[in-house]
Amino acid sequence: MAKKISGTREWAKYNLNIATGCEHGCRYCYARANAMRFKKIASPDQWLVPVLNEAEVNKGRGKRDGTIMFPTAHDITPALLRPSIEVLRKLCDAGNNVLVVSKPHPKCIMRLCQELAAHNHAGTDRILFRFTIGALDDEVLSYWEPHAPSFNERIDAIAEAWNHDFRTSVSIEPMLDAGHIEELVSVVQSYVSDSIWIGRMNHVRRRVIIETPEDEAAVRRIEDGQTDEQIKRIYNALKANPLIRWKESIKSVVGLPLATEAGEDA
Repeated sequence: MAKKISGTREWAKYNLNIATGCEHGCRYCYARANAMRFKKIASPDQWLVPVLNEAEVNKGRGKRDGTIMFPTAHDITPALLRPSIEVLRKLCDAGNNVLVVSKPHPKCIMRLCQELAAHNHAGTDRILFRFTIGALDDEVLSYWEPHAPSFNERIDAIAEAWNHDFRTSVSIEPMLDAGHIEELVSVVQSYVSDSIWIGRMNHVRRRVIIETPEDEAAVRRIEDGQTDEQIKRIYNALKANPLIRWKESIKSVVGLPLATEAGEDA
């Protein structure tokens, strides 16, 4: 049986990270859950202080035979901007195609656009920005992603990349407010040149720390919003939009063929 292609492997053949931890503190974070599980951090609070892997930043970069996703286990935050630029320059200088995925800070994206402009000329557009925007409502965003940028900041960031003629994409994975997905798509698509991806929040009760009635209520809202019935409703509402792409968690419900090779759905 062929190995299941899911998660980051749907988008890229190779993954790259330069830090352990992330200031954004997303409650559903798979990387934090794994770090806790394998005793790489002692507490969730420790995850909020990223530890830079200097060796990963300083190593040379060669040409790879597929798209490289950077980062996958942390975001590009102000604290990680300088080393992120260094790594992205090396990747692009070697001729790689890079998928840059983050919950974007406008100032970070402005700097990236400036520093990487040479790799965005006709015929050398090696970079695709994919920004995570899981909801319109800042109250929802601030609960699930407590230290990440606001909705308007993320729109400012994707507009910055769009205005600098970089290829742009949005990830609505995980969906944080399933009842307003169509409205979210209608807002972000004005700044998208490539695709808008939609996916479930996976392994909710395994990854989310539930300590209060508020936490339990938030988890139940996620679960109620991504039942098979709700997934089919969202799919039928948006399937005609040419920008929309579906992650494996949606495809498996609506009967779409799954990717068979890493990076096939980039």
